[in-house]
Amino acid sequence: MYKLTEIIYGGVQMNTVQLQKFISDNSQVEAIFMQKALAYLNSKNKKRQPAKRWNEEQITRQAEKMYAQVVENLYGKLHTQVKANRFTPAEKWLKFINENEVLDGMEESMIELDFS
Repeated sequence: MYKLTEIIYGGVQMNTVQLQKFISDNSQVEAIFMQKALAYLNSKNKKRQPAKRWNEEQITRQAEKMYAQVVENLYGKLHTQVKANRFTPAEKWLKFINENEVLDGMEESMIELDFS
């Protein structure tokens, strides 16, 4: 069972920022995704015209945007599955995540992820 992070207090509702923090604190999902996304974006960047290539900061920002979209998509799916509303406490979300091994499934998905 995963622990509540310092940003999730009893009775507080879950949002995408808290979900992203929880995933980061309790799994390798973000690290795996970022490694693969950065490799993909760097490869794609090398194919650009030299004058149109992104610098490392732009590549990192783009990878972070891609990851934020993954978290938003997950949040939307969990929101439906948890049957959440704005009053649903974070504990209900975490119970669902734990019981359904969501983080384990996400890690497996990230390991299998191929951007090419």
